[in-house]
Amino acid sequence: MKTCDVAHHPELAALVAAVRQGERVVMVDQGKPAGRCVALPVTLRERLDALHQSFTSPPDPGNSVVDLRRESR
Repeated sequence: MKTCDVAHHPELAALVAAVRQGERVVMVDQGKPAGRCVALPVTLRERLDALHQSFTSPPDPGNSVVDLRRESR
């Protein structure tokens, strides 16, 4: 397997960015499909961590519900 650093290839970096966003890229050579790029599968742990983060927010000192209730008393 051959690897290359996309930092040295701006056009390839743009394709990699598209793949990371979920797009599938088909590479053609003289009009014929020669390869396909798809994102690597995400592990279940990564999916669960992302889901957990979507339901929690970073702590914001002085802006919690408990602090707001204390101020209203």
